[in-house]
Amino acid sequence: MLLKLSWKNIISRPLSSGLSVLLISSGIIIILITSLTFFQINEKFEKNAADINLVVGAKGSRLQLVLCNIYHVDQPTGNINYASTSIIRNHPFVRQAIPLSLGDNYKSYRIVGTTHQYIDSIYKGSLSIGRKWSQPLEVVIGSSVADKLGLNVKDEFIGAHGIGESVHSHDEFNYKVVGILKRNNSVLDNLILTSLESVWVVHGLEEKEKGSFELKSKDEVEHEKNNDQDSHHHHDHHHSHDSHHHHDHHHSHDSHDPLKILSELDESQLEITSLLIKYGSSRGKFTVPAMANNSNGMMGAEPSIEIQQLIQLIEPAIILLKNMSLLVVVIATFSMFIAMFNSLKDRKYEIALMRVAGASKAQIVISILFEGLIVSTIGCIFGLLFSHFGMEIFSKYLSESYHYDFTGFLWLEMEWWLLLGSVIIGMISALYPAYMAYKIDISKTLSTNEL
Repeated sequence: MLLKLSWKNIISRPLSSGLSVLLISSGIIIILITSLTFFQINEKFEKNAADINLVVGAKGSRLQLVLCNIYHVDQPTGNINYASTSIIRNHPFVRQAIPLSLGDNYKSYRIVGTTHQYIDSIYKGSLSIGRKWSQPLEVVIGSSVADKLGLNVKDEFIGAHGIGESVHSHDEFNYKVVGILKRNNSVLDNLILTSLESVWVVHGLEEKEKGSFELKSKDEVEHEKNNDQDSHHHHDHHHSHDSHHHHDHHHSHDSHDPLKILSELDESQLEITSLLIKYGSSRGKFTVPAMANNSNGMMGAEPSIEIQQLIQLIEPAIILLKNMSLLVVVIATFSMFIAMFNSLKDRKYEIALMRVAGASKAQIVISILFEGLIVSTIGCIFGLLFSHFGMEIFSKYLSESYHYDFTGFLWLEMEWWLLLGSVIIGMISALYPAYMAYKIDISKTLSTNEL
């Protein structure tokens, strides 16, 4: 009976009640969407970097180095010579040093050259179907890549140059899918993984066809050494001419044989994008980063430090948004109070008649408290629903832009506190109007129609 009466009073003033619901919902939407986004970003940061102590790569921005090579959301700082990393890879304080070679994509999904350890050791990935690569140009794809691009085992595709979508395709080679990973909610879900040799083969041929000296064959390296040792200009010229002719003929004949190309590449000039380091000893934290930073063209970045700094940069904006939402909630509380206060003035005669009819002061007070409680609870429920569905829609944009899986269908512990807070807001808004109803003088109200 009391709830029915309270509901009748609420719908009798649709504009003020609707405004209160809207304000409460808006505050909760801002708080919850912000919290859902920040929670999932922080969770992904922690999970994807959990087993990585150090990232070694080309000099530049340390944050960029971490974002690119762990989270795959930025451009590489450059490449480093693979042979020059041997002192780090073989250091006694280093348990694992997993190389990454970036630079290509397929429909904006990154092609990553690495080793099986990247799957097994860092992210504990497992195959859903197929097998891991065993030779150049074989790939294993993440579950999201398979789902969104419709790829399956035995399918083939052509990679493109660059990190994002590119029109510059490597038409000389086809990648072949040999395995698909199970979903494990890590970066693996959104990557195309292959061997380092695959990347070296693709880019090795490209560099040689362009006449680049950044990546040379063993024959070319040996030829340059002979030229340095031979002082006779005519002989140099003749030898260079012969060598050039030989290589032109050779590439026209075997230009698409991955193993042949790989065998001709000089190991001292092979490059990678980074090394992902796992320490074998706590002393590695003090030794290995200094070694990397002192190496020519290289630097080390600790993911835990860089991500903490990034979060510290983001946090003020998060706090500002939450403070704004709290302000909206405070405004909603005042709105409810004013609406109920004004409503009580209009209902004073009705309340007096209810008292005459036998309603107790407690029943009148409870019915008014119910009004505040119902309005605030409806506002909270709408806010929660719109937050989760809105986040789900927003997550599709995030997934398309950054290839990270976000969801709106995630319940946070704070939502229980939001529900409790809404109840408290409703009660606070209704306390003084309820007190005024309690103090109504029946005889005076009926005779003068005044409070």
